[in-house]
This record gives sequence, C-alpha cells and structure tokens, in this order.
Amino acid sequence: MKQASSLSETLMPWAGLVVGVLAAGFVHQFGSEGTFDKCGTIAPGPLLVVASIGLLACASAGLVSWKALRGSKDLARKVVATISVGCAAVFSLAILLPMIASMVLPPCFQ
Repeated sequence: MKQASSLSETLMPWAGLVVGVLAAGFVHQFGSEGTFDKCGTIAPGPLLVVASIGLLACASAGLVSWKALRGSKDLARKVVATISVGCAAVFSLAILLPMIASMVLPPCFQ
C-alpha cells in the first residue's frame, strides 16, 4: 500500500493539467458532435450537464494540484503544481464559455 500512496503523491501536482485536458476535451467533443451531428434536436440541457461535470472535475483537479503546491518543499513539484493550477483555471474557462454560449445562442443557425 505504500507504493500506491507514493504514486498518488507523485501524480498530485499533475492532476490539474491531466484532468483539465481530459475534461475540456471531452466537453468540447460532446458539444461539437452534438451541435454538428444533431443540430435540430440538441438542447442546452445535456450540454450543460456534461459541461458542469467537466467543470467540477477540472476545478477539483486544480484544488488537488493546489494542495500539492502548498504542501511541497521540492522546487520541481512546486513548478509543476503551479503550472497545473494555472492550466486547470484556463481549462475551466474553456469549459465555462461554451456553457454560456449554449444558453444564449440558438442551437442551429438555419
């Protein structure tokens, strides 16, 4: 069990970057596929649910990286955690803006 704990501690600074990329990519792919493939039938509801889950995952991963930043004395871990927290913030913005657009813009421009 010591090895699993050590592995999770090693990956903590990278959480915001890795999970942020995956969450933003999944939300973007879900939204773009839904918009282009089923433009007439897609509603903002499913997109908002998926985007909210992605935003929550991205923010949680950013907090994990923030905790790794605050609890570390190693300079390399601090640098990685700082970059990861910043990336989580940027990816959260990348998820938030399409959420706003899905509520404001109509689903199809015919």
